[in-house]
Amino acid sequence: MRAAIRLAGGREVCFVATMDEHGVVQAARVVARGDVRAVLALPGVAQRGEMLLHNHPSGVLEPSDADLEVALRMHDGGIGFGIVDNDASDLYVVVEVSQSSEPGAIDAKHVAQELGPAGPIAARLSRYENRPSQQAMSGAIASLYNDHGIGLFEAGTGVGKSLGYLLPALRWAAANGERTIVSTNTINLQEQLVGKDLPFLKLALADQQVRFALLKGWRNYLCLNRLHNTRDTARGLFESDKTAELESIRAWSERTADGSLSDLTTPPHPEVWDEVSAEPDLCLRLKCSFFEKCFLFQARKRAAQADVIIVNHHLLLADLAVRRKQGNWSDAAVLPAYKRLIVDEGHHFEDAAAQHLGATVTGRGLQRLFARLDRNGKGLLNAFAEKLEERGRDDLWSAATLDLLRERLAPSAASARAKSGVLFGLLDSVLAENRDQTLRLTDDFQDHPVWRAGLDAALTDVTGDIRILQEGLLAVHERYENAGQERPDIARLLDEIRAIVRRLDSAASGLLAALRPPPSAEETVRWIDVRGRERSVAATAVPLDIAPILRDDLWSRIETGVITSATLAASSDFRFLAQRLGLDEPALEPVTAIFASPFDYQRQAILAIPSDIAAPNVDALRHADGVVRAILDLAGASDGGLFGLYTSHRDLQNAARQIRSSGADRRWPLLVQGEDSRDALLRRFRESGRAILVGTASFWEGVDVPGHALRGLVLSKLPFRVPSEPLTAARCEAIAARGGDAFTEFMLPHATLRLKQGFGRLIRTATDHGVVVLCDPRVMSKGYGREMLAALPAARRLSGGWTQLLPEIRAFYEKQST
Repeated sequence: MRAAIRLAGGREVCFVATMDEHGVVQAARVVARGDVRAVLALPGVAQRGEMLLHNHPSGVLEPSDADLEVALRMHDGGIGFGIVDNDASDLYVVVEVSQSSEPGAIDAKHVAQELGPAGPIAARLSRYENRPSQQAMSGAIASLYNDHGIGLFEAGTGVGKSLGYLLPALRWAAANGERTIVSTNTINLQEQLVGKDLPFLKLALADQQVRFALLKGWRNYLCLNRLHNTRDTARGLFESDKTAELESIRAWSERTADGSLSDLTTPPHPEVWDEVSAEPDLCLRLKCSFFEKCFLFQARKRAAQADVIIVNHHLLLADLAVRRKQGNWSDAAVLPAYKRLIVDEGHHFEDAAAQHLGATVTGRGLQRLFARLDRNGKGLLNAFAEKLEERGRDDLWSAATLDLLRERLAPSAASARAKSGVLFGLLDSVLAENRDQTLRLTDDFQDHPVWRAGLDAALTDVTGDIRILQEGLLAVHERYENAGQERPDIARLLDEIRAIVRRLDSAASGLLAALRPPPSAEETVRWIDVRGRERSVAATAVPLDIAPILRDDLWSRIETGVITSATLAASSDFRFLAQRLGLDEPALEPVTAIFASPFDYQRQAILAIPSDIAAPNVDALRHADGVVRAILDLAGASDGGLFGLYTSHRDLQNAARQIRSSGADRRWPLLVQGEDSRDALLRRFRESGRAILVGTASFWEGVDVPGHALRGLVLSKLPFRVPSEPLTAARCEAIAARGGDAFTEFMLPHATLRLKQGFGRLIRTATDHGVVVLCDPRVMSKGYGREMLAALPAARRLSGGWTQLLPEIRAFYEKQST
């Protein structure tokens, strides 16, 4: 070490050292030279049980702010941190090396009993319900913590799965000091965990400290530094109405507790939030004058100290993407390092992974990026030009940069923006020509006339102009540094512009991946589609099979993994999901279990299957009329309080028109998805107590309406995926190519899980009751129907002509009302 420091001229050198049991350095290797923070660019540079050392040339071994930043990151991975003098004779240990030891087992039986009648949970709940399935689930998860491995655990409605997995996670943290990441698909579940379940456990588990945190992505947090800087540049960035909105955010920033976007009463306009949100490539970290108040780093600090960190699937997969890119499996990335993972709402995980590990570029999103550079004379380029003009033509660097900006950079940005508009306009015309909202792009797309009509030239011009922007800004940045400039305001604007151009370059790469055929070795699914009411065209490319990625880069690298949901088993086993998630190899064979719902479905619910409603694949019009009739008749029997769940927006809109034309909406308020937000529709539904709500995908799951307000459910048809949907079609083709049966291996299991989710909307508590009407006779006439019905809760089952079923349904409701 002494020799290496001398070779470096006495400047800073970073080493990774191994220590003996007495804390004496046994061996050391050089890993970086210069500022100690350089090691943060080398993820995985040290392993748990090693120590990162560096010298202070001054001989003063007191840790600096930079040292403490690195020490925190190293400690997160069980790595020690220390400072030596230039002679390597004096060592100051900032963070001790984590002593490797076997984890202490937790008593799985005892953990399960803690959820029982004599446990601390029951002692805190005035309306405690003994749930044997919850206790069994908790014990199974505790065993997984002890023995390591992956678990696929289905927990039926009413089991109380969140307490079932949080309790063993917290007990493991108390025994071993190891955190658990809990990932969810929906905001509603995150809010339940952080706002209700974990605070309750903090009170109930008096014998241990319960530390938890909710962590969101960077752009969800306000950046105080960027907000402060807009004081000088707002005039060049925004129109006057947006400036007023900025002042509202400024006032909010002084009273908000967490500084996250969800805390704002009224969401700001996207172009305003873009200029004040936290961005990883613009963050000054310890150099920032607002670091001590930073909302993002306060959240990350809480997360680093937490036993349980709540995230969404998007953030978990963003962390995975960064780790794969960096080869970083032991240090903090987007999330702190972890070995224990719980994935709730796990039936969504494959699609979430495919979406995040791929690339999507929307025309609207690309235009927003360009607008940040220039919006009718406003934007970052204009603000940058104004700052350069303030310095006058006598400043040679400013004058040269202003000329480059006006003659090359601004025209390139304008050209790229115009060409991207042409590009997405051409893609929109292709979709309009096909009379479809979605078009899968196969290799044959290269022969489409649209390429000769201008798509090829537009794609080439967009990527070329973005490259000119990148190269020009790099030259400006190098000139700035070489000129020894000391203008923080100019440096900040330059950094902001370069960050936008990096995003534009990433978007250009995404467009190439989506529109050009991939290399033959890459199995990629590509498509274009229209999104939203404003017809924003999107181009997407995603991996066909994410199972190998999840297997090699997620499940194989953690010690305990739990995947749970109310619907994981397609029938009575987990083969479908295990295969889709990369858990079908012997080395990763998961522990599986179904923890049954405690509800008495035979008493609480009826599943009615009318045999005389036309099958949707035989006579779509008669089927649609039969579904509306079922909705109206069921509303008559239940006096409203029902959901009508459809699989397409077109069918839903037609049904809404028929219900209104019948006059039924005058008796039972009709709520239609798309006419208000989901939250507003659900609030009005609960308040009414007699409403009919018709919805599609987002109402089949994640909706919780316990009690009398929801007492009827009409499922329009079996929720099979659309076979022509690009990812579905590609996955089915891949199964067929290896000799499999795509219907039984993919389409049927997926529809079964979806059907279970839809059915699960009705009975939410032990006192709920209601009727589910499944308006698809294929479930009785087709061989696969038996398998689908077997997967549903054991409600009392009725089948036959609809007029024969109605008297029994009416009698059921009359009995419940007495």
